[in-house]
Amino acid sequence: MANYIPYLLLTVISIGVLLWIFISTKDLSYLVYYFLIAGLAYVFEYIILILMNSYTYKPHLVSIGVYDSILGDLSSQAFSVPAAAILVTVYQVRLKGVLPLVILFMGIEKLFLYLNIYDHNWWRTYYTGIFLFLTFFLSKWFYRMIIKVTLLRFVALFFSLIFFLSNGLFLLFLVMPEVHFEVGWFENSYRDNIAFSTLLIIGESLLLTLALYIRRYSVIGILFLFTLVHYYFVQVRVFHVSNEYVYLILIGLTVSSYFFILWGNDIWIKKQTKM
Repeated sequence: MANYIPYLLLTVISIGVLLWIFISTKDLSYLVYYFLIAGLAYVFEYIILILMNSYTYKPHLVSIGVYDSILGDLSSQAFSVPAAAILVTVYQVRLKGVLPLVILFMGIEKLFLYLNIYDHNWWRTYYTGIFLFLTFFLSKWFYRMIIKVTLLRFVALFFSLIFFLSNGLFLLFLVMPEVHFEVGWFENSYRDNIAFSTLLIIGESLLLTLALYIRRYSVIGILFLFTLVHYYFVQVRVFHVSNEYVYLILIGLTVSSYFFILWGNDIWIKKQTKM
């Protein structure tokens, strides 16, 4: 059996659960909440997977090891964990329902280890259980708080935007591996690329969210700033691009991300007015 098949099955099931929730509830706030949970999961994985090398996914989808591991990670942190968290939030699942769900995920992790399509470096399965239990417990509470507290709505948009931008940029790296950042933090240049580009994404997400919150900065100004930053990194040989079309892709990604948070903000506001 090919390594990617269990990952694919887990992803398909998770997407099915998400679609069923979104269609049955007809509530778009759960969709934007999904992006928040996935964004938080991405930041968490950035720390323990990229910076701390906690474990390795092996779906064997691409030849670049770091990128292959990230693709495997997406099956978990972009789909299955957020799907379970949304399920717990929508139906307010209590402790007796959360515990079997956590045990199920721990069992899946053990199965992936047994199949040799996933390896622990220093991570342990019970760490997964602890963090999942906290995630499911906090997801129910945080959803209610976003609706009540305006500032938390923008915190939610910030993490949602990190997920949106990071996946857009990662897709660019997959399609055009010659496009990359190189700062020398790690011996592996691809790990180096993800480590540095993620920090840029966090900064870009923060500025775009602040632009929406403060309403004093136009998206044109933000685009100009980011273009200058990218150009500077090219000049100092930190950012390597293959052609000028890469700039247009980055500008398009930034513009689309701004409209994404405008949409998400509008959904949260409508949810607040209904409460």
